[in-house]
Amino acid sequence: MYKKLYLLFLVVAVLSVNNSLFSDEIVLKNGLKLKGTFKGGTEKIIKFKTSGEVQQISISEIKSITFTAASATSAKSAETTGAAASSSSVKTIPAGTKITVKTKNAISTAQHKQGAIIDATLDLDLMVGGKVVAPKGSTVYGKVVESVGGRRIGLQRIVVQFNYLVINGKKVAIDTDPVGAEGGRGSAAKMIGAGALFGAAGGEAGKGAAIGAGVALLAGGKHIQIPAGSKVELTIKKAVNIN
Repeated sequence: MYKKLYLLFLVVAVLSVNNSLFSDEIVLKNGLKLKGTFKGGTEKIIKFKTSGEVQQISISEIKSITFTAASATSAKSAETTGAAASSSSVKTIPAGTKITVKTKNAISTAQHKQGAIIDATLDLDLMVGGKVVAPKGSTVYGKVVESVGGRRIGLQRIVVQFNYLVINGKKVAIDTDPVGAEGGRGSAAKMIGAGALFGAAGGEAGKGAAIGAGVALLAGGKHIQIPAGSKVELTIKKAVNIN
């Protein structure tokens, strides 16, 4: 909203240039009028020199503003510079970027039904343009999209999809492929989905029959699980803009 007000002031400045004016004027909402010189600003504040001092005035407190020709040019320059700075602060995580996350807890058909929310952490720094966008240990949230257990070997299936990454304290939506495991005959199992599961905690193997490279377990013949500490390699399918 403040950015729109700031742009409106710039339009007023251009339309209100009066060669007979030798100073800029700001009228505040409380009725106070200030005469002086515009010294720049952002989408939230105006820098205004009056009585020999430069004040920072919130745009939300301003009713109207009139610039001289010189200050109107300066204001337009400040707006352009601010827009450029704002644009440069936006980073993009390109489509095709790979991230590796590590599960915090075991994810199983015994404890996680379809729709259950799960969390993991980044196992490596996420880099964009040579800079760290999200450091190792950042939280990644996902959801169980399939959960099928039962006594019949070969039907157990657990599938998750990670869809949020916490960056600078904010949840940022990401689009990734689902990944998981399903049971097979003879206590065998296979990974499913476009992501890759690997590096599960070896100590979990004593609790059931190891599946594949140890990335999932059949516990008690009824359920399948992805052990705590498993690593999942994911591909971000769509570019993500972040501030």
